[in-house]
Amino acid sequence: MSASSTKSLRPPLSRHYQLNDLSVTMSANNFDIVIIGAGLSGLAAAVLFHEAGKSACVLEALPEAGGRIRSVTDQDGVFLADLGPTWIWPAYQPVISRWITKLGVSAFPQYDEGKTVLDYGPGEIAKAAFIPGQQGNQRVVGGSQALIDSLLERLPADVVRTNTTVNSVSVKNDQILLTSNTKDLFSTNCLIVAVPPRIALRTINWQPALPHHLASALSETPTWMAPHAKVAIIFEEPFWRHQGLSGRIMSRSGPIVEAHDHCSADDKVAALWGFIGWPYDKRAELGSNLNDEIRTQLKRCFGDKSPDLKSIHIEDWAENSFVTSPADLEGPMHHPEVRPDELRRTFFDQRVFFAGAETAERSPGLIEGAFDSAERVFNLILSKDVSIQRAKG
Repeated sequence: MSASSTKSLRPPLSRHYQLNDLSVTMSANNFDIVIIGAGLSGLAAAVLFHEAGKSACVLEALPEAGGRIRSVTDQDGVFLADLGPTWIWPAYQPVISRWITKLGVSAFPQYDEGKTVLDYGPGEIAKAAFIPGQQGNQRVVGGSQALIDSLLERLPADVVRTNTTVNSVSVKNDQILLTSNTKDLFSTNCLIVAVPPRIALRTINWQPALPHHLASALSETPTWMAPHAKVAIIFEEPFWRHQGLSGRIMSRSGPIVEAHDHCSADDKVAALWGFIGWPYDKRAELGSNLNDEIRTQLKRCFGDKSPDLKSIHIEDWAENSFVTSPADLEGPMHHPEVRPDELRRTFFDQRVFFAGAETAERSPGLIEGAFDSAERVFNLILSKDVSIQRAKG
């Protein structure tokens, strides 16, 4: 991360606060903008405000930035595979097209040449057939992590604070005060909440309580990818290509219900990437034995003579309490839809805003949706001439 071109911050603001009926005097770190969540939306918003000359602070509960973007790397830190979102559609997504240009990253087409393996389950013979693929889907060179890395490079080193869980948000007359697990206080006049809606409602103590209609909208918004487990399988070579196969698997039985070629842009890494369709309770019951089920399925799909794999990497997002709420595991998996306008309004006298891919009007839940929501909040704050000057001591 770059530490260049950053202005010095004012010293902490010492004030007297009333929190949870406990009277305390503490020092608050004061910023023009405070953002909860260092995923794509939170980081993109931070970059936009930093470029506009505003001091921003991003609070992230996890040990590293990225949100639902997660990567497999080798022992030298070289990217091998995505474990979160991976596809973009630049030809149809103008927002992502702007951002990949802005961030200086490049994209390449998803490999889809050859037949798809149709897996009918144990005891059945897998077949290969030509199945239409998704038109225009591409991947970022270096994986989706390249987007996160490029965003971080555009921010001063002290903007993102990891391992910092926001416990409470208190909206006072002239400012917003946040408490955290680190015992630090953060003060701002403008707060952006860029974590999944259900997480924002469930894990943060709001003072005063959120309006009922907003709380309902947050509660009813599923978190995209929350029930999913994604898998990346690394091989010595893309043997399926030599067999006239695309690497795509469609299965009725699983555990992998959908897989795709996930080789690197330079073809130095051979990999498959896909979705594990078995429900979370079954995944949890199997534990490490899930790897054996995957190996068995791959032999069924590609034959006993297919090369042995090097490694299997599973990211079970249902186990991540900073992404998934209990409600996310109750309903069936389905693609996100544009949510009610309530999530895109301003609250507490135009000082609290909700971002994140689930709040997007364009491509909700997807990578473009995350950037879209960041742009929306940034433009909304500027267009409404919302005061984001630091509170006076």
